[in-house]
Amino acid sequence: MTTHSIRTVALLALSLAGLATPAHSAPARMIRVEATVKAPVARVWRAWTTTEGAAEFFAPKANIQLALGGPYEIYFDPKDDRKGTKGLKILSYAPEEMISFQWNAPPEMPVVRNGGTWIVVQFQPVGADQTHVTVTHWGWKEGGEWDVAYPHMVRGWGVLIERFKLRFAQGPIDWAQEVETNPDEHYSLKQRPPSKP
Repeated sequence: MTTHSIRTVALLALSLAGLATPAHSAPARMIRVEATVKAPVARVWRAWTTTEGAAEFFAPKANIQLALGGPYEIYFDPKDDRKGTKGLKILSYAPEEMISFQWNAPPEMPVVRNGGTWIVVQFQPVGADQTHVTVTHWGWKEGGEWDVAYPHMVRGWGVLIERFKLRFAQGPIDWAQEVETNPDEHYSLKQRPPSKP
């Protein structure tokens, strides 16, 4: 597939994501987090689209192969495949502009886990040495398990975008030095211990 074709598919995916509901309906339910980091877009793109980059902020282990249908697998606990996105795929991308990929939920939320949600990450250069990133979690439904999972994911994406900012402010995450925020919660994200005064 040519770069032009990939870009066309990616832009179509973005358009469909934003226009999933008729104009007279309420806006589609989604989760959105944003951050601007001091790094050129090429470095930020690497963080979200390579195995090595994702392991510097997303989770201790990842398997990402940048191709349509390639894996986008994040392992929050490398010893437990259920705590991650094993088997999920890249849906579309436009180099250094956007990437979209499938997402899931904890196994104890099977309806949402198999509900077909997806993530769109957009990259916008800000001058020569900064990049603004917008992460949107689409595909949310209403009621039941969806209403339980939604605040869980709001919290998770909020923590993750802070970790993403820390990665570019302080350097890659040293996972051996991290502490669990809540070891009983699936997808619990680790955080840096507080610095000593």
